Amino acid sequence: METAPLEPAAAALAPAGRKQRTSAFLTAALAACLVLLFALSLVFASDQSGRWMRGGASSMNPALPQDVATAPLAAPAPAPSGTGGFKLLELQDDGSQVPVRWDPCRPVHYVVRAEGAPQGGALAVWRAVKEIERITGLRFAYDGETTERPTVNRPAHNPERYGNRWSPVLVAWTDPAEYPHMTGFAGLAGPDAVSGTAPGHRRYVSGVVYLNRQHLSEVASWADGQERMDAVVLHEFGHLVGLDHVDDPAELMYRTPTARPHSDGFELGDRRGLARLSGGPCFRDF
Repeated sequence: METAPLEPAAAALAPAGRKQRTSAFLTAALAACLVLLFALSLVFASDQSGRWMRGGASSMNPALPQDVATAPLAAPAPAPSGTGGFKLLELQDDGSQVPVRWDPCRPVHYVVRAEGAPQGGALAVWRAVKEIERITGLRFAYDGETTERPTVNRPAHNPERYGNRWSPVLVAWTDPAEYPHMTGFAGLAGPDAVSGTAPGHRRYVSGVVYLNRQHLSEVASWADGQERMDAVVLHEFGHLVGLDHVDDPAELMYRTPTARPHSDGFELGDRRGLARLSGGPCFRDF
């Protein structure tokens, strides 16, 4: 595994980690986000969501990890009442209305390519992780820094770099010069799903969160820059766990977030969607 030890700044912030691969699509929701300055407000241009980053195929599934539990690692927050709207990235392949989710009985491992991160960037990532954990009951395991660069065809199983396991989620600070798909966006993110031993057993196993260090460095310089950057990063982590864009501008998962900083994080509809993505079965087939 090519990762570096936990950096001091992150250490103070971060917590203490196929049967047949019928689809290797990395579900990418291109998150909100060309950042422009208009007078004293921050405006985000529209973006798209779609399955455009295809993960590298593998004929072998990784071994069952040792940190798989027999029950969910933590309880999710109670589902909120109300009528706020949400949209899910993917439903199961058995015709049901059950969403594809992360396995709640194993931690979501992630690594960070921190090169060029703006001031407050590590804090924004940590806050997003903790908020996702609080709402969904998922548990994230930080595996340290990596030198892995963002790519379109990132494999969900990369034993040469990460050993015989699913590739940890890659959180990478990048820019259009390094990653041209970032042009016009403050972030791109999405999970990678694989099929299990039977219909209805699809689950997310890896993914990416790519953050535009050029735009977000500018955002960080604003008086309320941390709050605005937190909102962008949290929006991206919403995609990572399975939320798609919605048409309601009041929601954090709106396709084009306005200057509204979303100081409370996820809004009602977002949290209703996250409740749908919480829980689920424990998988022990691989």
